[in-house]
Amino acid sequence: MLVIILIPLLTLKKQKKCFHLFTSLYRHHQRRIELRKTGERWKSDAHSLACPQSSLLSLMDRLSELPESILLHILSFLDMKDVVKTAILSKHWRNLWTIVPTLDFVNHELYPYRDFADFVNRTLLCRGNSKIRRLRIGFFLNDSSRKDYDGWILYAAKNNVEELFLEFHQDCCYWFPPQCVYRNSSLKTLSLSSCKFTRDLQITWNSLTKLTLSCAVLGDQDIHKIMVGAPKLEVFNLNWCWGYDNLNLDSPSLSTLIVCELESLDQLDYGPIMRISAPKVQSLELSGSLHRKCILMNVSSVVHATVDFRPRSCLISGKKTIKWQRSNIMEVFRCLKHVESLTLGPECIEVLALKESRRIPYQITTHKCVTLRVPMTEDDLLGTVNLLKGSPALQTLIIDMRTELYDRPTGTELADSYGANYLASQAKHIKCLLHNLKTVKITQFVSQHSVFPFLEFILMNGRVLENLVIITKRGVDANSPESLLKVAQRLLSLPRASSQAVVTLLN
Repeated sequence: MLVIILIPLLTLKKQKKCFHLFTSLYRHHQRRIELRKTGERWKSDAHSLACPQSSLLSLMDRLSELPESILLHILSFLDMKDVVKTAILSKHWRNLWTIVPTLDFVNHELYPYRDFADFVNRTLLCRGNSKIRRLRIGFFLNDSSRKDYDGWILYAAKNNVEELFLEFHQDCCYWFPPQCVYRNSSLKTLSLSSCKFTRDLQITWNSLTKLTLSCAVLGDQDIHKIMVGAPKLEVFNLNWCWGYDNLNLDSPSLSTLIVCELESLDQLDYGPIMRISAPKVQSLELSGSLHRKCILMNVSSVVHATVDFRPRSCLISGKKTIKWQRSNIMEVFRCLKHVESLTLGPECIEVLALKESRRIPYQITTHKCVTLRVPMTEDDLLGTVNLLKGSPALQTLIIDMRTELYDRPTGTELADSYGANYLASQAKHIKCLLHNLKTVKITQFVSQHSVFPFLEFILMNGRVLENLVIITKRGVDANSPESLLKVAQRLLSLPRASSQAVVTLLN
């Protein structure tokens, strides 16, 4: 068993080393070309360009001796412009780029469209009918794009592409995928941006397991066609899409659903309610702007859930809007009280904090692991206490402090200060501290006053606590070596309810 585990580790290490060797060789060759252009002699600069372990020739030989499969794997990490340039390294590399199965064409430098399109056309022409495992194309659409991208997509389909990423962007219009996209049995992963589905075409994705739609327009009928036409679909990601109101996801293979809602604008076609029925989904992630009511109708199989709704723009939010948003978030909580692992964003914690400040009874859940994405202000402490009260089975608590602070919407009515005294008074109501909570982990830790009462509270009341792990955020003035030393000294001086509790501070 040990040998089986070690072999892939050694292979990965070897692949990384080969990749570094290749990039070193490529940089040397580019430098040599630059020297020739300026009329300088390569020999005069050889000392500074020499590889620390071997000469340039030896390095080239070592790379050329590698199996072709490893060389192709190394090239798959590069943008296609850099892959094509490797043809000038040596005779051995001259045609190697034409059989690389991973093609990445993204116009990062914003070259003129015609130059970009001509490069893609020439590259695909030189490749012939070599198999394509992964094709990624990204650029801004214009009036002459259609004839180009239709040909690129058809070429990929004829060569049995397995992973297709079409990141097309346009300010005000949408593009329509050609028919070969709708009917493709070789696709396993598909990602489409800024597209609009053609209503009269049927979908046949017999091998598709992952689908991502970004800034796309699709209706309830399109959702149904996807469920019927993709019987093996496991992951469905809707990122800033609109046009649908009912996500009836009855596919037996669908295990992961990710929905990120876009800010509501007048010109977009939205209904007042989004209904989600996903009886087989085990992992559910809801985020974005809560501009309409979200109703979870059948999510009984969900094990891992993330709720990270953000407040709407201050220009369109009012007290009535904020009130129904908070009420809706609580309804979502009630539908997910059975999940084993729950991740919450700052807006959700604020809702719990408001409940705690008003002494509203907490909801009993069966969560075993909870992750909070909060900067741990005093209001966040309130929300955390409310959550702990309702989680008697909680075993692991993770607090990710990397979340940036945002302006809280009007209508927030929290108390000014809830410090150590308040936390101590609530210990008797938090049952997980007595029997189950064994691990508390804080990532992206920033030394600030509001965090220490919580850390002290956990150490003094966690009867079965085994690990308190704090991973600091780098590059922050508050986390200077002197400050972290004081943090460590303060933590070590705190009494602990558990004799097995170990405090770890990592920088």
